[in-house]
Amino acid sequence: MVDTIQGDFADKNCSDCGEKGCIFEHWGNLVPKEKTGFFCGFCWQERNNCFERGEAPKPLGVKLPGVPEEFSDMPIRASTKNGSIYKFSKPNEKGERKVSCATKTLDFTSCKIICLRVGREIFFRALDSSDPDLHAWITSPVVSIK
Repeated sequence: MVDTIQGDFADKNCSDCGEKGCIFEHWGNLVPKEKTGFFCGFCWQERNNCFERGEAPKPLGVKLPGVPEEFSDMPIRASTKNGSIYKFSKPNEKGERKVSCATKTLDFTSCKIICLRVGREIFFRALDSSDPDLHAWITSPVVSIK
């Protein structure tokens, strides 16, 4: 029996991070029994990783890695393994940040960071892209955060 639908659920909020724009609906082993969740790509991968490690399904609304506490209310400069340098402004009251990249032109200037940790890919939501299909941005792994 099928327990996952992959599609465009742009009007649905992710059952974990709460952000609008999902690509998976799931009611199987990755969620508690008798529950259904909608997930963005990042949260879906996080749940898959837990399942592959043999962990029990986490409740919906699990807290994500986010931004390290020491950088939560300040500008950030993050360097990635492929040499890209991303600059994020201090967040506004909604948690949104201005973003730029020193090594490439981005099609957006505002984002919301979902995961920013050394050794992991940066995952953030593009908020003002002219591309209606661009919901998320994923980088190579982070080597430093300043």
